[in-house]
Amino acid sequence: MREAPAPPDRPFTCRRKATPAVTLLSVPALVAVALALTPLFVKVLGRHAGWPIVAFFVAAIVQLARLSGGVLDGDAVTWRAMWAGALLPGGHGVEFALRLDPLSLVFALLALVIGSAVFIYSTAYLPPKGGTMSFYVLMTAFMLAVLLLVLADDVVLLFIGWELVSIASFLLIARSGSSGEAGSVRTLLLTFTGGLLLLAALGVAVWATGTTNLTEVLAHPVWGTGAGANAGLTTTVAVLVALGAFTKAAQLPFQSWLPEAMAAATPVSAFLHAAAVVKAGIYLLIRFATAFAHVQAWQILLIVVGMATAVSAAVFAIQQTDLKRLVAYSTVSQLGWIVATIGVGTHFAIVAAVVHTLAHALFKSSLFMLAGTVDHQTGTRDIRRLGPLWRRMPWTFGSMAIGAASMAAVPPTLGFLSKEGMLEAFTDAPLADAGVVVLLIAAAIGAIATFTYSARLIFGAFVDGPRDMSEVREAPVALWLPAAIPGVVSLPLAFFVGSLLDGPLDSVARTVLGGDYAKTHLALWHGVNVPLLISVGVLVAGVLLVLVRGRMNEALADRKLFPFTGVQALSFGTRAAGRVGRWLAALGDSHAPTRHLLPMLSVIVVYAAAILVAPGVGGMELPDKVDGIDSWMDLIPLTIIVIGVVATLQARNRLQAAVLLGVTGTGVTLQVLLLGAPDVAMTQFLVEILTVVLMMLVLRHQPRAFAGTGRGRRIVAAAVGVGVGLATFGAVWTLTGRRDKPELAQWYLEEGPKITSENNVVNTILVEFRAFDTLGELAVLGMAGIAMAAVVSSMPRWPHYPGRPGPLPQAGLNSLPMRKLVQWMTPLLFGLSLIVLYRGGNEPGGGFNAALIGASALMLRYLAHPDDRPLMRRNLPYLFSGVGVIVAIGIGFVGYLEGSFLAPLYGTVAGQHLTTALIFDVGVYLAVLGIVATSLNHLGGPTRPGSPKSDDELGPRVAHRTGVHVPPRQKPDQAMAANSAPGDPVGEGVPEELYDGPGTAASASSTGSADNMTDDEEVRA
Repeated sequence: MREAPAPPDRPFTCRRKATPAVTLLSVPALVAVALALTPLFVKVLGRHAGWPIVAFFVAAIVQLARLSGGVLDGDAVTWRAMWAGALLPGGHGVEFALRLDPLSLVFALLALVIGSAVFIYSTAYLPPKGGTMSFYVLMTAFMLAVLLLVLADDVVLLFIGWELVSIASFLLIARSGSSGEAGSVRTLLLTFTGGLLLLAALGVAVWATGTTNLTEVLAHPVWGTGAGANAGLTTTVAVLVALGAFTKAAQLPFQSWLPEAMAAATPVSAFLHAAAVVKAGIYLLIRFATAFAHVQAWQILLIVVGMATAVSAAVFAIQQTDLKRLVAYSTVSQLGWIVATIGVGTHFAIVAAVVHTLAHALFKSSLFMLAGTVDHQTGTRDIRRLGPLWRRMPWTFGSMAIGAASMAAVPPTLGFLSKEGMLEAFTDAPLADAGVVVLLIAAAIGAIATFTYSARLIFGAFVDGPRDMSEVREAPVALWLPAAIPGVVSLPLAFFVGSLLDGPLDSVARTVLGGDYAKTHLALWHGVNVPLLISVGVLVAGVLLVLVRGRMNEALADRKLFPFTGVQALSFGTRAAGRVGRWLAALGDSHAPTRHLLPMLSVIVVYAAAILVAPGVGGMELPDKVDGIDSWMDLIPLTIIVIGVVATLQARNRLQAAVLLGVTGTGVTLQVLLLGAPDVAMTQFLVEILTVVLMMLVLRHQPRAFAGTGRGRRIVAAAVGVGVGLATFGAVWTLTGRRDKPELAQWYLEEGPKITSENNVVNTILVEFRAFDTLGELAVLGMAGIAMAAVVSSMPRWPHYPGRPGPLPQAGLNSLPMRKLVQWMTPLLFGLSLIVLYRGGNEPGGGFNAALIGASALMLRYLAHPDDRPLMRRNLPYLFSGVGVIVAIGIGFVGYLEGSFLAPLYGTVAGQHLTTALIFDVGVYLAVLGIVATSLNHLGGPTRPGSPKSDDELGPRVAHRTGVHVPPRQKPDQAMAANSAPGDPVGEGVPEELYDGPGTAASASSTGSADNMTDDEEVRA
């Protein structure tokens, strides 16, 4: 027999198992892909787009399930990529870090499961046409934000997720229209307040621990009780974190936003207020209990605020007649229970808090959706307008009864089991015996109120009420079934929850508080104990109150239980802030620059004087100046600057002052050049040129001469000017040129060319070493352009006023020579700008300087126009700026291939050294061109302030501005006289029709204004 031949190689059949880290990354990635595809799904499927989105959610759940075994055994899964390396002392950087441990696993699964149910419900609840695009996009984005929050293992990523949750919730509420406007603003205001508190806490924590890694921050000994601990710092950060979490978890005094958010659609309420926003606050408290569970201020704050919220919100819930607002107040109350339980700080308390978080997510999402189902079928959520629905909608009634029973802690539901656990945890609260008794009494009162408002929800919607319900029909299965499932699951789950969750809950407790905890035993019966006795008393009292519900409802109806509500307090605060803002604005409500500059300049003078009189300054010897930095040539720019300053002070009209300021700037540019900084000098010189032209576009709408000033005002201005000058001189004299190059500067000079293979250290600092700063400046430039466009576009269009520079009598006098020059200067300048852009790595240049050269070409083209036509299409400047910022950000992500955001990549193409920083420079180039083009379009084009409008359009704009004098239309000779300098010929050789017709003197100059043209005529011109 012959030996059988070896089987052939099959390289394509080998299966490589994905690493746990990649599997973890796939969870938010799947949701991100769903978000990217959502617009397509909505276009094709309409309101049924929820189904393919849920498919992505289910895939993410499967990925989490694959990791759950190892995670619950204590093997946390992490994935990280460097974001900004070596940002902190010790070489630590900010990372895009994800971590899956038992706690984050619970909250990620909670969000995905409840979110899936809500999305399925939405496919039947939403209208067939209209509004579905924004709903699905924002809801999917919201899911992604929640996952980033609960999976983050870096405090920066945690904070980004936190704020994205706030923004998404604001947008989802605001999309409801005018009914959601007030609620969305309050939500944004309060949750952003919490964001600021959390930001302060995280900033202090990073400073204290030296790292942004969340796991390391929480485990740092500075929060402990041993060596290296700082009790005061720990208490401060713990309180800040708790207050920040209270805003999301709707705890006193920040609870008012949640009921106000009920203007949002029912699916939004079900997801946001059952599994997302409010649970974000709960997650944060449980996560940071790792560091602060032993801190007394943390314990007292959470227990007191949580139980006070639970009781007060429960009483408010009993008063409600709107089903969704009733469920909303019940959410606030239930969250108070969870917060108080977290404050107890024991392993069992953490387990009880997590169990009730799960139970609450199930029954509360179901109740929100079922309340929406009632509204969908009857057309109202008002209990006073409903009748006995239990016969007409039996399935909805039965499902809602089970959910309400779980919320009321009626056995044998999951809500009963979780409430028993919290009561048991309260018996071990870190309080004195009397404090524990008070806590249990408050819990009993809250539980009775909970039973009462749960009964009101059922009896008010389905049993009581005067309205005839004979025409109402049961909701379609597609509507009530997804809404019913989460709440109905509470019933059977209570019997099996122990066998399913005891082990995972032990893992959660060990993750949060450490140690070897394995004592969780969830069951409906634990014998006769204090929690059982309280539960029996609650049930008896609750049933009695239900029997007298009519009289109780009448007694509580429209009764003010507190002097003011949270909404009233918030409204008072916003009104007070508005009054303060108006008062501060009134201080600066002046067109005089002195009003705006005097406070800032005075602070500089006072600060300098304080330094001079400070202890230890007097008699201090200054170090000797470094040799070789002074030169007789420095007298040349000094002379130019002095001449420019003195001449500016003597100027009597705005045009002279603007030009002479440019002379001063030119002197400063020359000084910079003599100091050996050609890059900076080139930038300064180009900016001076462009600034003078832009100033002309503004000044042409101002009177030619300065207004007269009194002697006292001149004395004050002179004193402040001299003081600022002396302070600046003193700072330069004492701080500049008296030490060698700093260590950092020397490092750039020596190591920069070695690292980048480029010799222009200034440019490499801007686009490589400090590229993140430059990116921020680009964003500021873009926003400045948008703000300028918005302000200019919103300003009234005034007629031509006497005292302003007038138009030239003929367009050709202004533009003919310039048009000939531009024909060959434009391509030359743009070509030069591209050369400067390319060579910026080794020679003076770079994206900013190149853009300024290109902007000079745009400026010349504008000045060459015979009339005030736009420089380019209206949206093109915005496109330039936007694309520039996007290019800069996009190439920043390429830097992750090298290890961090904006890290440059190097290579050689055809013998030329290239770097991705050059592409970043292209983004700078486009963004700067965009802002200059925006300035020219809006300050010089037909939309500028001062552009004409007809008398009919002008009248209403002027009427509402008190104290504004609009002079009557003048004859041509009067207008020329008003706008001419003494001795100038007035109207010589200029026919009168030139002042009225399109394309003539009224539209002749790019530095004048076409005052008598209509919009259509101006376009034709």
